[in-house]
Order: sequence, then C-alpha cells, then structure tokens
Amino acid sequence: MNRQMMVTGLAAALVLLLAGAGVLLYGLSQTETESPAATSAFGDIPKVKVTPPPALEDIAADVRADYPELAKLLENPELSTVYKDFYLAYQSGGEETALALARQRGILNADDQLVMTLVLDSEDSAGLISQIEAEGVLVTGSYKNLVSIAIPVELIRTKAETEAPSDIIDRISNLEHVIRLELPRKATGYQQQSILGQGVGVTLAGNWQAQGFTGEGVKVGVLDLGFAGYRDLLGSELPDSVTVETFGDTTNFANEPHGTACAEIVHEMAPDAEIFLAYYDGTDLAFGLAVDWLKQQGVDIISNSTGSVGVTPMDGTGFSDEQVDEAHQQGIFWVNAAGNEADRHYRGQFTDTDGNTIHEFFPDTEVIPFIPFGPGYETSIILSWNDWQAVDQDYDLILMDRDGNVLAKSEDTQDGQAGAIPAEGFFYEFEDNEIYLLSIENYDNLARGDATFDLFIQNGDFHPDYLVPDHSLSSPADARGAFAVGAVYWSDDALETYSSRGPTTDGRIKPDIAAPSVVDSASYRDEGFNGTSAAAPHVAGAAALVMQALPEFKGQPDELAEFLKARSIDLGDSGPDNTFGAGRLNLGESPQNAAEPEATLPPLTEGVNLQPTSTPRPIADVGLPAPVGLPGNRPPAAPSGESSGSSLGVVVIGGLCLMCAAGLLFVGIIIAAVVVSRRR
Repeated sequence: MNRQMMVTGLAAALVLLLAGAGVLLYGLSQTETESPAATSAFGDIPKVKVTPPPALEDIAADVRADYPELAKLLENPELSTVYKDFYLAYQSGGEETALALARQRGILNADDQLVMTLVLDSEDSAGLISQIEAEGVLVTGSYKNLVSIAIPVELIRTKAETEAPSDIIDRISNLEHVIRLELPRKATGYQQQSILGQGVGVTLAGNWQAQGFTGEGVKVGVLDLGFAGYRDLLGSELPDSVTVETFGDTTNFANEPHGTACAEIVHEMAPDAEIFLAYYDGTDLAFGLAVDWLKQQGVDIISNSTGSVGVTPMDGTGFSDEQVDEAHQQGIFWVNAAGNEADRHYRGQFTDTDGNTIHEFFPDTEVIPFIPFGPGYETSIILSWNDWQAVDQDYDLILMDRDGNVLAKSEDTQDGQAGAIPAEGFFYEFEDNEIYLLSIENYDNLARGDATFDLFIQNGDFHPDYLVPDHSLSSPADARGAFAVGAVYWSDDALETYSSRGPTTDGRIKPDIAAPSVVDSASYRDEGFNGTSAAAPHVAGAAALVMQALPEFKGQPDELAEFLKARSIDLGDSGPDNTFGAGRLNLGESPQNAAEPEATLPPLTEGVNLQPTSTPRPIADVGLPAPVGLPGNRPPAAPSGESSGSSLGVVVIGGLCLMCAAGLLFVGIIIAAVVVSRRR
C-alpha cells in the first residue's frame, strides 16, 4: 500500500466519522427536545381567572315579572339544565335560536322532536303513559321506572302561540310519579376477503378449533349500538344466519358497524356458536329491554362492548350494573369491555385556596383545557363526584372558550331529592377543534368542598398534564357480575394507552383480564378494529369454546371466569392488577375430547409470538365509534409520538453505522500498513 492510498483511506474514514457524529448528534438532539403532539397542540395552559356566570335561579328572579312561567321552569329542580337553556333561548331568541341550541346540545332528534327521559318513583307507568300521550307527547319506550318521550317541535310552537311554550314541561313534571326529567344517558362503543383476525392464533383458540371445539351448542348474545352491514357478512365473517332484534331509536342500527365487528370476532373464535344480535340506542331504557330479550333467547354468554362513564358510582351499583348482576345470577357469563377512557380521564379532590368557589386543578390553575374533535362529532363531557348516597353536595360545570367567555353551564340541582345524581355534563357539537376550557364551581359555596371529582371526555382530548388513568372504568364493567376486559396490542401484548383501568371505587381489581386489540376486521377493513371493544368479544368467543369442551361450566359464570384467569399470561406487576387484570387471554392446550375433566388437561402453553400482517398499529387513532362516540374516528393527526420517534431512531442508528464504518476503515488501514511494512 503506497502513501497516497493510505492518505486517501484516512481522509475517507475521517469524513465518515464526522458525518456519523453529525447525524448522531442531530438525532439525539431531536429526541431530547421533541414534545408530545398533544402538548404542542395545547401550548401553554391558559391562566384564566373564572368568574362564575349568573345562576339560573338569579335569571329566574330577573325574568319573573315578564315571564312567570319561564321563571317557574328555571327554578324546577327536577328538570335538567339543558332543557332550561332551551326554553330560555326560545323565550329570548325565538324558535330558530332554540332549535340551534337543541341540535348543538344533543336533545333534538332527526324528526325535530325534543327527546327526554322521565325517571319515576314507581315501575307502574301505564296510567302515566296515557296522560303523557293525551298531551300530544310521543312515548317512545318504557322500562321499569324509566319512560322515554319525544316532544314534537310543532307542539311547542302551538303552546307558544296560545300560552307559555314551557307549559308542556310543567304539566309533565307535575304528573304523579315523575321525579326527574333528564337528558337521555348515552352509552358508547369501545373501539378506538374473508378476514381472519389475529386473536384466534394469539389466544390459541385455533388449537381448540382443531380438536373440534368450535362453540357448537352455545348461544352468544352481542349487545351493541349498531350492526351495519351484517347481512353482507352472513355465511363468511358471520354464521349463515343470526337472530336480530332492535330496541329504542333505530337510527344507528344500519349506520354503525361496531356491533357487526364484535360479532365477527365471536364467530372467528367460536365459528359454530349461535349468535344473537341485540341492538339498543344507548339509553338505559333500551339497554334493559335488550338484556331482557337476550335472556328470553336463552343465551349462555353476553358480549357487551358498550358502556357509559360518570353516571354511576363505579362500585358495582347502578342501573346497568343491576342488569348485569341479574343476568349473572341466572347463569349467564357477561363479558364487558373495560372502556377506552384511560387517556380521557381526570381525577382530583376539590381545592379552592383563594375562596372564590372555583376548583383549582393545579396551583393558580382554575381551568382544564381540551380540544374537541370538531364538526360532525358530539363531544360528551361528564363530571361526577363521590356523593352518591346523600346527593346533597352541589357542584356545577362551566364550559368556556379559550379566553374564558362562558358558552354553557350545567347546573342541575343536587339537594338530596329523590332521583338526583352527583353529576353534571354536556353533549355538545363544536364547530371547530380549537382549545376550550372547563371549570368546576362549588355552587353558591354551599358544598362541603371535599369532593373527589371524576371528569371524562369523549370525542375530544384533555391536556395531557391532567390525565389520570386510574379509576377510569366504564359502567357496567365495574359490575360484580361482569367479566371486564382490557386491551393489549395483539402482536406484543403492549398495553393500549386508552385501556381503562381500575380499581372500582369500592376497591375491587378491574379489569379481570386483557385480550387482543388492533386486529383485522371486514367491518373496519381500512383501519382495523381497535379498542377494548375488540378485546371483549375475543373473551366471549373463548368462553364459548370452553363451554362446549367442558359443559360443566355452562350456567357457572364464576367458575368459567376462574378458568380463564388461571390460564391467562401474567403481564405487568406480578399477579392480578388494575391494568391487565389476571393477564392476557390464553386458552392453552385444549382437552382431547369433551368428556375429559379439566383437572387432566395438558400443561398450559404460552401464547404464540406472531408478527403483524396487514394491520398497522395506529398512533393517534384510538377513538370511539362514530355516531355516539364510536371507533376509528379521531380526526387524522400529523405523525408524532411513536411514529416520529421511530424516524429519529433510524437517524440515530444511521449515525452509529457511519461511525462504525469509519472505525473499521481506520482499523483496516492500520492493519494493511503493518502488513506492508513487515513485507518490506
């Protein structure tokens, strides 16, 4: 090797070394300075000092002389705030203004009817229904102590022409047995080719199917908010035939595919199980009717990938929890999605150091910023607090723009009256996806000021500094009779960040188990099926296989639950925890025939380690399903977080490779020089 070649080689090595160092330093600097997309979208937290808006009772005092009927309505403690706002808008701005508010706040249906749920102190509603219908109001359903009604706008218009427009509400609220007039509570679904999802292989359900255990003789009910496209999948992704029934407003039945996707997974896991599709419109009333129908069909398993937040104590009590427990007592194995609220939940104790009645989320911070998804999405914001027994501590929720201008206030009365719940909230359709603010007020400074708050948002994002994953369960996942399911990514068992976590407010561990999510689906062909919604039907299908193989578990939901938990793959902290439950669903080895007792089953087999096929892991798309906060419906976001982190990782690795190449070249030149020197 001559001197010229050595100099050239050394120069090339030096160039590689400098280039590699430069690339490496760039990558490391970007990694250190990059902030999460959500944080950069919010910017600095606004330092807004909140001035509580006038209370409705103060407005009532101001308008009493001119509008006595309106004043009476504004002071009615049985009526939810949003209806008071509607009639206030009707009186001050006319019908067009009131209807615009009603659409924005989610109380006007597609037929221009004001929808409402009546809460009764009796389950005997026959006489009451006749009285309501005599007023010209439509009764759209009834269940136990709940009655759904729809007031046609033309009826309100007629009342406005002849008497006060609010007169119809006053008459209804004064009917015997009516104790509350509420905004219908809306549950949400938890989603965020013959197509075979990856869960069959990961959970080892395929091994059981190969031994002839396919769910034959087992009836599975899928309870959900929409079954769009199910007919097109009969005989392929679904059985040749299914039994279907609807309850409540059927608007979303053929528009929302969420339930169809859940049924697909049940069929993949247990291809010979008999499937019953029970649609309900998200209300408690329709939920109860749907559950009763599934019981009548004799189902062995109910798979429910829906739930609600902020309207139950989360201690295993409440309307939907009672429905679950009744089904459980009848021997039905109830599988429920844990919820997708871990990254949409704030929890904290009331703090008011300056005595202005406004809660301080952090020192000198009286607001929590959030960004709604924008037009086309109904954003749900629910605040509740731990006063479910007495319900005499009154807090209000205030919605503002980023400058602190009040847009709406939820100020339902909590004074210990029957039917009241310690909760406030909004259903609100925003016209943009700018930053908005929420604030919590101690109404008239009368509450003790020691409440612990739970604040949830759906179809929107809280500022990440406020998020608290613990205690983020949805209901009825907290029911004692519910087998609650969290979500992990199917190929690596990584926890999905949205997967709701326990404990329940009475200290029980939830979820009970975790199962695969982000799987291929014909119903969500383009984006895959994400969320605890996808996880829950994997468990329901697995339970159907076990029931066929080990029929002693039929009608024994507790024993079946213990079987599934014992075979799960422990994740996270050792033993059951409030993130993964007992672990990830894993059926292990199957019995060789249905008569073989469980005690002689072969040893457990670890779940297979499969790699992704056609379903990429979404970065930002972990939302809920569309019409009522359902899946894949987060607005597209610029790549950030994991995606940009992956790109920077490639840059760092590239820099290291260049530096390694430079080092190897240096070593090579030195070795070559030594060899040449010795030969001479």
